[in-house]
Amino acid sequence: MKKSVQALLIVSSLLALSAVQAFGQFKTDLVNSEGATAPCTGIGPVGAPLAKKCVGLFEQAGFIRVDDVGISGLTVGTSGKDDGVIVQIDPGSPAAQAGLVVGDMVTAVGDKPVKPTPGMIAEQRTFGKRGEALQMKIRRGTSDLNVNLVRAPQTAPAGPKSSSMFVSVKPLIDWRGQFVPCMGAGPTSFAAISYCDNHFKPFGFIKTGELGSTGFSLDLKRDDSATITTVDPGSPAAQADIRPGDVIVEVENQPLTASVGEAATQRLFGKSGDQLRITVRSGQTDKTVVLTLAAKPKG
Repeated sequence: MKKSVQALLIVSSLLALSAVQAFGQFKTDLVNSEGATAPCTGIGPVGAPLAKKCVGLFEQAGFIRVDDVGISGLTVGTSGKDDGVIVQIDPGSPAAQAGLVVGDMVTAVGDKPVKPTPGMIAEQRTFGKRGEALQMKIRRGTSDLNVNLVRAPQTAPAGPKSSSMFVSVKPLIDWRGQFVPCMGAGPTSFAAISYCDNHFKPFGFIKTGELGSTGFSLDLKRDDSATITTVDPGSPAAQADIRPGDVIVEVENQPLTASVGEAATQRLFGKSGDQLRITVRSGQTDKTVVLTLAAKPKG
């Protein structure tokens, strides 16, 4: 029995190899601003259109072909006194040509400040699956209260769908409402989608069918606190006696702090040729420059 299984595996491998040799393999690697990679691969006579469809869906989700990623030439510190500060500029790079210098602090990319507000940090930390417990510390007046709730089911917004009956697409979603289209075709589609689920889990993505809700909304613009603005009646937040005006100070025993440098680095992500407006603080002076991202050197 064991020999038969081994023989079957060998035959299957040879058939797969023959298919690749006969029809060719099509592969495109993509990456997003957080470093998550997405290989789009197709084998056989329909491999090319399937891989192209995969690339299109991932590009809609904010991914860029690895070969198209542009570079700014600046490195931003991500912790301590260097958090958000330019710590290195490559000679001759777009950053150098724009007159940026080591020691400048990146404050905005485009029209968006790079420093996450407490509300944004809390929004990300409280995102998760239905049925999972969530522990927070909130401040009400002069008192700190520990609260616990269990996320309720939430209907996810519509995600990407397959345009072919032969391709299965199961989207994942993150705290920003961005999707990743996990997809597969044929008898191996389940394994491909399962691999995709596990691959993107460390980047904060969950299955849309597992989306959970706390039942409260936060002020995402206020830069001094993570203030709860609304609480849905009957929601987990309401059952935990959370009220509008409460301020979240900790989530899962972690204070609401985040790296400005990491946020700035993600905002600087783009294609070669993209133009980005960068605002930096040099001493007491703010200045805005335009960077045109350069192509990565080959090799």
